[in-house]
Amino acid sequence: MSANEDQEMELEALRSIYEGDESFRELSPVSFQYRIISCKAEYISQATGSSRS
Repeated sequence: MSANEDQEMELEALRSIYEGDESFRELSPVSFQYRIISCKAEYISQATGSSRS
């Protein structure tokens, strides 16, 4: 399996896990954001990966 196929499978898994979760946003195919809101503060976690070919 090529690196591109692996990346597509990973994207599909992420989208499936967070489907319908309004706190999750896909900013680009390699950048994701998850907003965590607690009683005292709001946190934004962002993960950015590199595009593999």
